[in-house]
Amino acid sequence: MRDPITSALSSKYGIIVLLGMTVLFAFIFVPEFGTVNNLTNIAIQSAPLAILAIGQTVVIIAGLIDLSVGMLLGLIVVIIADLMQGQSSMTAFAILVALGLGGGVGMINGLLNNLLRIHPLILTFGMLSILQGLIFVYTDRSVGQVSPEFSWMANGTIFGVPFSIILLIFVATFVSFLLYRTRLGAHIFAVGGGEEQARRAGILTGRVKVWAFIFSGLSAGVAGMLVAGRLGTGYPNAGVGYELDAIVAVVLGGTSLAGGRGSILGTIAAVFVLGVASNILNLMEISSFVQILVKGLIVVIAILLNQPKRIVAS
Repeated sequence: MRDPITSALSSKYGIIVLLGMTVLFAFIFVPEFGTVNNLTNIAIQSAPLAILAIGQTVVIIAGLIDLSVGMLLGLIVVIIADLMQGQSSMTAFAILVALGLGGGVGMINGLLNNLLRIHPLILTFGMLSILQGLIFVYTDRSVGQVSPEFSWMANGTIFGVPFSIILLIFVATFVSFLLYRTRLGAHIFAVGGGEEQARRAGILTGRVKVWAFIFSGLSAGVAGMLVAGRLGTGYPNAGVGYELDAIVAVVLGGTSLAGGRGSILGTIAAVFVLGVASNILNLMEISSFVQILVKGLIVVIAILLNQPKRIVAS
């Protein structure tokens, strides 16, 4: 007979249970964790990665992967900060540029994926290199300054709730509706579950893949706006590592890398598991090397617990 805690952790909502246990541990053993300032800080720091990971979830459910989102985020940070130069009058234009650039690069990834017929891992790694090159052709140092409105979007609150979390909830609700309540969402799951079967069922698989990459690019645009607001300037290395963190969060949240199965809620919970764990280790003044080890163990354990159960024939 299985232990009830193990059964709960390995259930569909295992990552949410793990998040609850992590937060409970922090409240009990780390007094500084429960302060309003600290909880707000965790939320603000985790929101951009959560939004980026939502887009990555859509791509992976479709049986694809997008390694370019980190550098795309970094390029967006540099360009919009340089455009604004601290001027409020440029805020709306910068938002349009961020979303347009994100969605545009996503569309290019999707079209190239259909045209070249190469593995999306290789394709988007190539796009990552191109975008990184564009960043450093544009600048090799921090440029520009975001407007006060961008700073507020990243750091401000509404009735004590960080605006970035409100934005995260909006994005998560919209994408969840799209995935679970629309024909396009059903097609994304179908293509990820079996592209050939989806094609035989009359689904335009190429079009579905393009849309999946567009959503990934748009998520990079929204996340890039929050990162720019936090940094206050166009730092060229702002997006380094974000793509891998997003993929880790997606898999940690129970989405299958093989495609056809995934959860937006699980992805968001996974981001906050990583954010809370990192915060706890920092408050406990644990060595950065030990932090890497502990977070790595959390990822491995959570992924193992979220694997689908195998049916063993008797």
